[in-house]
Amino acid sequence: MSSNSWGSPDLDQRPPGMFRVTAADWLQECPFCGYVAPSIDKGDAKARSFVDTPEFQAACLDPLADPASRRFLVRAAQDAYYGDRRSAFLNTLCAAWVADDDKAQSSEALTLRLRAAAHLEGRPIKSIDTRLLLLDVLRRAQRWEAAEALASELTAEDLGDPFADIVAFHRGKIEASDSGRFTIAQALEQAETEEDF
Repeated sequence: MSSNSWGSPDLDQRPPGMFRVTAADWLQECPFCGYVAPSIDKGDAKARSFVDTPEFQAACLDPLADPASRRFLVRAAQDAYYGDRRSAFLNTLCAAWVADDDKAQSSEALTLRLRAAAHLEGRPIKSIDTRLLLLDVLRRAQRWEAAEALASELTAEDLGDPFADIVAFHRGKIEASDSGRFTIAQALEQAETEEDF
């Protein structure tokens, strides 16, 4: 498996193409019980008990056609079951990345981003990194009001570089109702260009 990640990641940390094409290999799935993990030979009693839950069964039956997306959703269901909201968010976001790469699944990618964001609802998020990821997820999912509210909250915190530049970039895209994919490098380049004027 290649770990070459030449290029800038997207604002939601989606890796550049050469590494991203390995996404189908990031999680393994047991062919007998359906358990999903980065390495299925390292499962424990806690993981085995999840396989017997209705949440596991529902995730396994998710109507997504792509096996890699479904594996990420099964893992997200396990994370959510054990209360790890951030990991559930990140694994659902990985499922959206897989859908991004299949142009026929663009509406599915949007739906998966909404599902990812739902994992973080209900409690405050302290991590700036997680909130920046969520900001991009909300913008890409066209949740303009929620994205602008989060961008305003982050702006009020008077973040330093490069975070403030990334938030400002998002605010411009939110104002333009632009749900496109952008890289971290693009956001920082725009900030440098604006400083030159």
